[in-house]
Amino acid sequence: MTFSAQFNLSDLNGDNGFVINGIDEDDLSGRSVSGTGDINGDGIDDFIIGADNADPNGNRAAGESYVVFGSDQGFDPRLELADLDGRNGFILNGLEERDRFGESVSGAGDINGDGIDDLIIGTPGLGYFYCSRGCYYTAYGGSYIVFGSNQNFTANLALADLDGSNGFAINGIEGGSNYSGSSVSGAGDINGDGIDDVIIGSLRWESYVVFGSDQGFDASLE
Repeated sequence: MTFSAQFNLSDLNGDNGFVINGIDEDDLSGRSVSGTGDINGDGIDDFIIGADNADPNGNRAAGESYVVFGSDQGFDPRLELADLDGRNGFILNGLEERDRFGESVSGAGDINGDGIDDLIIGTPGLGYFYCSRGCYYTAYGGSYIVFGSNQNFTANLALADLDGSNGFAINGIEGGSNYSGSSVSGAGDINGDGIDDVIIGSLRWESYVVFGSDQGFDASLE
């Protein structure tokens, strides 16, 4: 396919690309996006979309993220994120009000060494606190690693069910206003052990590198 000097997004028709519609008004779907590699092990790359202002289960700004699977069967001109059903992708919901889950999203490479790509999602509002008299908003933040799998995914993947075998939580440093997870990224193999690593940014002048491992993970990492 050749490209002209200008391309109108309104011309996307499924053959040259497609439009992805968010679910709710003001959920900020698309504020963060990233390729993830091949999350479901079918040989085709996938991608993730963050919507950190979404209100899953009535929790204001808890945030959502959406993994959309690649396909060699073609796409319609429009994809509704509400239609993700486990076969074409899946939804991840933030847990608590103002978590802002999905403010940052990224492929993580293969952090657990099983040969399938994984992903990392930031939730910088984790631990949110506000004092009404002379205080300010503060949160220590966190991130979630979700392991890829060649087994079937359900339409909704619950973060509370991450137990170390399917992914794990990375909690920011409590007692501070770090907003850990404000940025996240796969980092490649930083320590030369043949397994990919990740890096997590905060708003308080610190970043954190977490090494991948094929020896397993606990459900949470502090």
